[in-house]
Amino acid sequence: MPKQPSPQSRPLWLHPQPHRPLVLRQVGWMLLAALAVPGWASSQAFAAQWQPITPPINVASSSDAANWATILQQTERRLSQNLITDADVVRVQAEQARANGWLASAPILDGFYRSDQPMSNFGAVEMLADVRLPLRRFGQTEAWHALAQQAALNGETRVQANRLALFGTLRQLAWDWRRADAELATAVMRNEIMQRDLKAVTQQVKRGEAAEVDRLSVEGRALTVQDAVTSAQVMRDNARSRWVQLTGMHQLPVDLGQVSQATRQQLNNPAFDTPDGLLAQQPLLRQMASEVGLTTARISAERAAGAGAPELGLGVKRDRGDRGMPYDNSLFVTLSLPLGGQKYRDPALAEMTQQRATAQVALIKTTQQLLGDVTALHQRIAAWPERLLRLDQRAALAEKTLELKQKALRLGELDWSRLLDFEREAADARLQARLAHIAYATDQSSLKQTLGLMPDASITP
Repeated sequence: MPKQPSPQSRPLWLHPQPHRPLVLRQVGWMLLAALAVPGWASSQAFAAQWQPITPPINVASSSDAANWATILQQTERRLSQNLITDADVVRVQAEQARANGWLASAPILDGFYRSDQPMSNFGAVEMLADVRLPLRRFGQTEAWHALAQQAALNGETRVQANRLALFGTLRQLAWDWRRADAELATAVMRNEIMQRDLKAVTQQVKRGEAAEVDRLSVEGRALTVQDAVTSAQVMRDNARSRWVQLTGMHQLPVDLGQVSQATRQQLNNPAFDTPDGLLAQQPLLRQMASEVGLTTARISAERAAGAGAPELGLGVKRDRGDRGMPYDNSLFVTLSLPLGGQKYRDPALAEMTQQRATAQVALIKTTQQLLGDVTALHQRIAAWPERLLRLDQRAALAEKTLELKQKALRLGELDWSRLLDFEREAADARLQARLAHIAYATDQSSLKQTLGLMPDASITP
């Protein structure tokens, strides 16, 4: 992978800084046009009141902001994701308790009483009580133990997959906020340029150096720019609100966009370019594979149950032939074997088999899609450094050109309206470069998300 430009080598205007408060004035401007008013005297007047633009600062970053790992943990607690984990634990405990038992199901207690004395004191009396124990078939205990182990693995992979999905949402929200900050900063710059433009042309109209229609033209353009600022502010506030509502944090993570050496090695690991290598790393694929394994274990347990559970019965019987005769007491043992019941289980087995096939196809399809995404992201990331270099050079040239034009304005060699054009061009170049750097970092974040890399002590998200 090409080397990522270091933060120290980037122009100062690429580093996020907090926004200054917006001041929107002179509401009620009317027309929209694009006229320029030349004049050496107006250039001198504009040069006298011109002040350099200070790039707005990004308020999304703060020195006391938490890192990714802390934000992810807090968000999980905020969303009560432990409820899913607790439910999985209860399910696994139930599966293990069943597997550790020695019966196929709960024992059955039968009772029987018969009397031939409903209308007289003579006649036979019979009483019977027995317990039937459903027995396990050969291999059924092993099948239930395998099912309990697979359920435990399924719960573990579900936790990891849910964390990855949540982390992906947080990554997207964070970069949406960072991108909205950059767009708002540029919109604020453009608004300041137009406010100076309007102020200068208003002074020219008062001195008789420009017509009223020129001022109305600039006023209309200023309204358009102010509307762009409002739109950018709304987008930025929306992005921030979504982040705050989900995480409860008012800052972006301090390690947003950082890539450690360990992470860089993982991103370039050729093992992740194969289905087996990606399956071993990606929590989503591991969870889908565990679903296939869980369904397979259920099929094995259902087959081990066979046609039904045989029953071993143990009972006692007490009876007499007539009144006055002694009771006879007897002990008996019974064995019940179900016959021909397998066909009643075949529909359930067929449905489980169909579910497993569907899960297998989904796993194969998702694996191939993720491999394609990994390849595409590697290609995009490899092309970014050269493009970033060109955009940074373009922005630097625009800044240098603006400095020379500002000097020419102070010397009276350039009209103020032309300087405003150069300021707008420089602002556009800054925005394109900043958005390109954000897109580069976003692609790296997308690659980490696709590979299933999570924040921990050794991996920086």
